[in-house]
Amino acid sequence: MKNPTREECAALRRRAEAIASRLPPLSRGPDGRLAPDGARAVRSAAAALLRQNRAVGASLVLCHPGGADDVFCFGHARLRPHTPVTPRTCFRVASVSKLVMSFAALSLAQDGLLDLDADVSAPLGYPVRSPHAPHAPVTARMLLTHTSGIVDGPRYGTRGMQPGCTLRKLLDDPGNWRAGAPGDSFCYSNLGAGAMGVLIERAAGAPFDDVLAARVFRPLGIRASYDPRRIAPADDLADGYSVRAFLPPRLRYDAAALCARPPEPFDPERDYLIAAGRMITDSAGMAALVRLLGSGDGMGVLSGESLATMRACQDGMPGIAHAGRGLNVAFLPDVFPGVCPVGHQGVAYGMCAELFADPATGGGVALMTSGVRLARRPPLVRAGFDLLALGFAALRACD
Repeated sequence: MKNPTREECAALRRRAEAIASRLPPLSRGPDGRLAPDGARAVRSAAAALLRQNRAVGASLVLCHPGGADDVFCFGHARLRPHTPVTPRTCFRVASVSKLVMSFAALSLAQDGLLDLDADVSAPLGYPVRSPHAPHAPVTARMLLTHTSGIVDGPRYGTRGMQPGCTLRKLLDDPGNWRAGAPGDSFCYSNLGAGAMGVLIERAAGAPFDDVLAARVFRPLGIRASYDPRRIAPADDLADGYSVRAFLPPRLRYDAAALCARPPEPFDPERDYLIAAGRMITDSAGMAALVRLLGSGDGMGVLSGESLATMRACQDGMPGIAHAGRGLNVAFLPDVFPGVCPVGHQGVAYGMCAELFADPATGGGVALMTSGVRLARRPPLVRAGFDLLALGFAALRACD
């Protein structure tokens, strides 16, 4: 997700206002959730937006200030056999995984196991240097803000996907570095996020998914993993489908096939593909993660100070455009009327996911899909943005 320009933010706001204007007045029931008439209105509007974007299946979660959640399920998690989406359906959330990784990184940092501003060479065990600036260190903060200079070069997508390729080989390849010095500019990088995942493994001395389970998933009490084999029952896993105009959906992410693969040995040098986009969770998991991102106290996962660091615009980091960047989170100011959310989008295998929270209220919106047209509305996928706009409008209409 790139940083939007002021002009893009203005265009997004006009679209968000148009979507909000279609909602009738809404109210909450005594349990804090939408009253029945309001829930029907939101469901109808969401279904229309999903139809426009040919969604295979989706789960939309509205997290109201105060703790109540509304969950809306649509379509199919799998097409063969036809399996409806339910609140327990587990979707792969693509790059939302990076946001969740930052919770673990800050947890390690507050325990003194990771220094956000130290050279990553020592914990990784070899020099990490850009060929364009061999004397400039790369730090964890740069990896978490996508300002390290590491890019997804062509060999990341070919050589980097081969079983024998190590992180060190990729970082030694000049084609995986942006011109200029680390810290000079913003460039969204899956390889950089993967390097951060390896750094987390080195700092914790444990496999990445074990670290996330111990520091994020279990404290929140949620069903989530970066490994589909750890999700039970496996029947709850959604597949992922590529959706094109006038063509039937095409299977791109086969959850059952991935669950059947043998386990891989713990090897940090070959684990750089895990952190960038493999997290899987259900609607309750997304709701808890929204609550954590929007909380003031860190919910037992982070200190309030660490959470504030994650959500703070990183002053002094070059290449951070108008909207700003935190640690694997982006801000969308002046877009949704009455709210300034922070969060992340994920897009992979035809699936789109959104997780955005409003720190001012503690509420927020999450979206997961099993396949949707990926038409862009910069800087977000159109379907994802429209559902976010609808969700935040519904939350605001109940205030």
